Amino acid sequence: MVKMRAGISEKEVDRVLTESGVFTTRVRVQIKSCLLDFSMKFSIVIFLPTAQFYIVTFQRPALFTPKSLYIVTFQRPALFTPKSVRLRIVLLMMFATFCASSLRTNLGVTIVCMVNATAFESKVPDSSLLVASPETDSCPISKANKTLEDSGYDGDLLWDSHTQGLMFSAISFGSIFTILPAGLLADRFGPKYIILLSLLGMGLMTYISPLLANIDAWAFTVSRFLLGMFNGFIGPAMTSVASRWFVADERSTMNALYTSGIQIAGILMGLTTPLLCSSKLLGGWPTVYYFYASVTVAWGVMWFSLASNRAENNKAIGDEEKFYIMQNVVRKDRNVAFPWRRAFASSPVWAILLIRITFITQQKIMMSYTASFVRDVLRAELHMNGIYTSLPFIAQIVTKNLASGIADYLKRQKILSQTASTRIFQAIASVGTAVCFLGLAVFADCNHVALGVTLLIFKNVFSSFISPGMHTSSLSIAPLHTGGLHSVTMFLAVLVSSGAPMLVGMIIEHNSKTEWSMIFLFLAALNILSGIFFAIFGSAEVQEWAMPKKIHKTFPAPPLPVSEVDTKTTVTQ
Repeated sequence: MVKMRAGISEKEVDRVLTESGVFTTRVRVQIKSCLLDFSMKFSIVIFLPTAQFYIVTFQRPALFTPKSLYIVTFQRPALFTPKSVRLRIVLLMMFATFCASSLRTNLGVTIVCMVNATAFESKVPDSSLLVASPETDSCPISKANKTLEDSGYDGDLLWDSHTQGLMFSAISFGSIFTILPAGLLADRFGPKYIILLSLLGMGLMTYISPLLANIDAWAFTVSRFLLGMFNGFIGPAMTSVASRWFVADERSTMNALYTSGIQIAGILMGLTTPLLCSSKLLGGWPTVYYFYASVTVAWGVMWFSLASNRAENNKAIGDEEKFYIMQNVVRKDRNVAFPWRRAFASSPVWAILLIRITFITQQKIMMSYTASFVRDVLRAELHMNGIYTSLPFIAQIVTKNLASGIADYLKRQKILSQTASTRIFQAIASVGTAVCFLGLAVFADCNHVALGVTLLIFKNVFSSFISPGMHTSSLSIAPLHTGGLHSVTMFLAVLVSSGAPMLVGMIIEHNSKTEWSMIFLFLAALNILSGIFFAIFGSAEVQEWAMPKKIHKTFPAPPLPVSEVDTKTTVTQ
């Protein structure tokens, strides 16, 4: 406790706090609000020579306590409050991620009701979509011996598995052309309008998709390619926003929150698509495209009105929160070029790249083909297909935010270092996901539907640990080059994985369990190998090659939490 008079000056606060022993060095203060006669408290901002700062509140313990006695508390602006602009930004980012994911992956969930699965029955010996084999003979579409058409898989488009694979890969091929410049442009000119224009472009392509699909398969494929070009800007630009708004001790939590839009999109699309497909409104499945494109336009209005590139440019933010962000987020000079050669000589960058390749490859395959796997291997009807594909995302959104919150808590309490935290959580993600893929390869079929769905759920549960793992590492090792680093690693990862959906379309020609087992075993091996490399070389510390040349090679630590400051010291004036 520090005794102070009402109406104190900045010099007095400086002297009293220094003499109190709370700080061992001279401090510079800035009074942010005056103490009026009827006021119980006022706040100041304390700046340390190390560039750290604290928001300090002086408060009278009770109404009739002498005015010379105030309680000093040290606090950071709360994140989860209605007044938090950081929370508003991360929710807008989550909404943007939801829109991008729903527009990018809508084909994966609508394909089962767009394509007439029964149209290809004549190409195989028996009267199902699958080639006759012991594993499919024992797995009718349902115990009631319904046909695929009776179960809702009776679309009006005649696209075979090879054509579908090309359509799924078209987005990746389009992204290759824009991912690399996206982050560099976002870092240099700001990400706000890049995200806005890119998502509106994706919305436009989605609006015209049903028309093009009914005209020609190649026309629809071209629209997916253009949608992919717009989508390539989103990831790097979102990462650039994160680097400008997320401080170190909140990074895992904030990253988990805004990327939860992916899981929300998976949940809503899985639950609503069967209903919209079964309806007669606007032809059934086209309604899915029109609905999510319209939602994207609504998001665009909010993003344009409320978002900003930086805290200091936001009109709604308070001084305390603005100072907190400005003092704890590294600001990049626009003239700083991305250090290509030194970055690729860095082991942590390669660790991030390998995990990103693994994650994007499995994400492209599973987001594109999970509904088909549930239909062809687990043999579920259309309405159950939507439920089964939604359950993994429901579990993932819970575990992702829980794991990220735990990671940030462990780092704030100094139980784990930044690097140890990312390595441990990424190891859980890689090993756990690999085990689930092995289980799917061995056990999942129509005779073990519950086990297959459970493994799909836990695969997403373990995958969610990548948020406090690799994703946090990519936001931490190069604060000045976050957008550029994301662009480079995403470009290479998408380049390597772009053909994965098309390759899967060639492998699952007969849609059999054996063909799917080959895919799952490959994904399991990929997770193990990349996980081992990250466990050895992964890092969350700012790398030397990413240091600004004009300052020391160490960055200030974030402000201390309340519990780490001795507020019981008494000084009598």
